[in-house]
Amino acid sequence: MTLELKVDEEITLRQFCVEDAKVIFDLIDRNREHLSQHDDDTAGKYPLAGFVFRSIACPKNPERLRMGIWANEEFTGSINLTPVASSTSFEVGYYLGKEYQGRGYMTRAVNRLVKYAFEEKKATQVFANVHPDNSASMAVLERAGFTRLAKRKDGQIYFSICKLTTDC
Repeated sequence: MTLELKVDEEITLRQFCVEDAKVIFDLIDRNREHLSQHDDDTAGKYPLAGFVFRSIACPKNPERLRMGIWANEEFTGSINLTPVASSTSFEVGYYLGKEYQGRGYMTRAVNRLVKYAFEEKKATQVFANVHPDNSASMAVLERAGFTRLAKRKDGQIYFSICKLTTDC
């Protein structure tokens, strides 16, 4: 059963399925330079459509929820939610095709996935790590209610949002 989350009238998040491998690859392929910024390895992991197909059919981490962001039934990007072992924390990660930036798609997708994590997965925290030069991603997280907490030793900026009012 494929999980589908309605964001609003325009956007739906739909769990990756092998039937979508070609459209996912096509977006990655035409956005290689864009997706290679800020140390992102998405473009490098998928040199051919078959790599996308295999990553969906046989995921390296079956616990990671990988979803397509569909705006008006067009694939625009990806968002995922990865549980941290033995915890109620989840990491969110995402990418959006360059041609779809500036429309609010990612902020709305992040908001919906965080709501899903808190309500359905019983998460107490969702976090993200962002390259320090990726101001667009930092703005998405801040608009979605995340707090910038720290700069990690590897230079990434750590953002978090908590369900409870306790420190996390």
